[in-house]
Amino acid sequence: MRIERHLVGEAALSSAVENFAERAGGEVHRMQNDESPARGWEMVADSFLDYLGARSVGNPELAGKDARIACESAAAAAVGALALNVGRAGHPHVFVEYTGTGVPYGEGRPAEQPDGVVAHSWLDSFFLAFVAKLSDEHGELFLAAAPPLRGCEHRADVVLVHALIAYVYGEAGQTDGLSADGRVAVIDALVEGLGDGTDRPGHRAALATLRAVAAGDREGFRRALAAQLEHYRQRSAVGDPAPRTLLPFDAIALAAMAARWNRWPVEVESDYLPAALVEGFRLPGPRVLGFGRQKRAEALAALAAGPLVVERPVHPYAEEAGRLVQGACAERELAKFRDPEQRPLHVTRRLTGLMRGQVMSFLERSALDPDGRDPQQWETLRIGAEAGGATFRLARSVPGAEHEVTVAGTTRVLPACGGSYGPGAGHWKQAVALALITGERRQLADCVLVTPEFFTVGCYFGPVDAYGAALHDYLRGVDPVPAVTKAFTVCAQHERGLYLAPPVKLLSQLVEGDRAGFALALADALEAHREHYTVGELPAEPDALVDLDILALACHAHRMGWPVPVRSPYLPAGLFGRSG
Repeated sequence: MRIERHLVGEAALSSAVENFAERAGGEVHRMQNDESPARGWEMVADSFLDYLGARSVGNPELAGKDARIACESAAAAAVGALALNVGRAGHPHVFVEYTGTGVPYGEGRPAEQPDGVVAHSWLDSFFLAFVAKLSDEHGELFLAAAPPLRGCEHRADVVLVHALIAYVYGEAGQTDGLSADGRVAVIDALVEGLGDGTDRPGHRAALATLRAVAAGDREGFRRALAAQLEHYRQRSAVGDPAPRTLLPFDAIALAAMAARWNRWPVEVESDYLPAALVEGFRLPGPRVLGFGRQKRAEALAALAAGPLVVERPVHPYAEEAGRLVQGACAERELAKFRDPEQRPLHVTRRLTGLMRGQVMSFLERSALDPDGRDPQQWETLRIGAEAGGATFRLARSVPGAEHEVTVAGTTRVLPACGGSYGPGAGHWKQAVALALITGERRQLADCVLVTPEFFTVGCYFGPVDAYGAALHDYLRGVDPVPAVTKAFTVCAQHERGLYLAPPVKLLSQLVEGDRAGFALALADALEAHREHYTVGELPAEPDALVDLDILALACHAHRMGWPVPVRSPYLPAGLFGRSG
């Protein structure tokens, strides 16, 4: 059975997608000054839903990280609006992952709807939250914000709210105290109290679908879902519908309950039900797991047939040939290093900025020369490696001690400095990457000679720290397996949201000595990098061009004599086999 979607005008679809990332950032920023922000956050959610609806025309499954983060951001905005409407304590911050921004709200903020939220606001927020897998996290909010049933037993929207609470959270939120049969009985009692009536917004149709899911009635669910979608299509195919109407989140959420909890395949074919929203956003299975485990047979066959290929999207820098804005900034940083009028302590503190400036210049040039044949690319990497090595030569020393450092042919005597001005794990990771790419042994030694405690300073031990500690153990010849295993655990704890893990799996193949596993993990890592930089404004970021950590491990493997059978602009061929 197939149910076609209603049509939305091309102008509305184009408007929803055009410059969306920039517009979304502006909308979230304006929320800082909104004195009654609940409605504003609802409008932010609607903007994301319009974007998703428009995207679904060309991408019916809504696969990909951009769609996932947009969906989660819409849900976060809708849940934030609900919390503000009811004055829910303990919800001090609405954060939108897509833009990386949000607004904090203090405790004790008065409810914007002191008489309670209307049922459709609750339903819109809940369905979105369920699809985005946020309904459990905000269960207390949904229970507290539910409109009262007493006096509204005849209203299908309010009855649907309480039927969902009974099924998803259990009666009054006591999930363990209500059996499956008990939940169906509650839903039946609620529906029986409705009596006869019209179903203008589709709530009765949703109740029928929910009842079938709760009762385990697979055939009944198929019929009810089809009827619900057909009813929805007829209602929506009038006037000038918005792109968000292409995604009926009530039906999508109910189909998701059936798919995720009952393990039922969706037997109603319709673009109203994007697979990623119903079944959950899933990445293609990895070619290999950590330490060379579970290599996919088809991946090995593809590798045996020839080099794996990972394409790279065209970057805006490639369309701005000749500008080299980042290169000019890097030259200014280098000029400051060479300027004898610059205070030595200031120069020491600016070494990490000098290193980063050279990286940015390299990335900019790599957009114009993906093969890495331009000698200026190599020069920027070499200068960056010198700045990175100097940074950690000074960081290892006693504060105040002086050392000669040479960067780009200029030698200066600089003082060591530590404390809050010292470099962190992110700087170390970048400095090591530059040293591994260029093969600069002196610079690599300056980084490797830091103590293991460098990565555990402070109260936070995140993915960058964990990866740094693992790479440090590997490079200094200490058994790296415990540190790599810990890095896997730490990175797994941060998988949700807009997050790109360091290449721990790729490092683990080096630790294991698994050449085939390294090639497969390299392709996986490059594809994960590419997918990450599809979200929002990230495609225009310089770091979208090359992942320095991945490139560093690939260059290191090549220097050890390992084949690197992956071809990609993310791995500039001209950089392999060179040395400082």
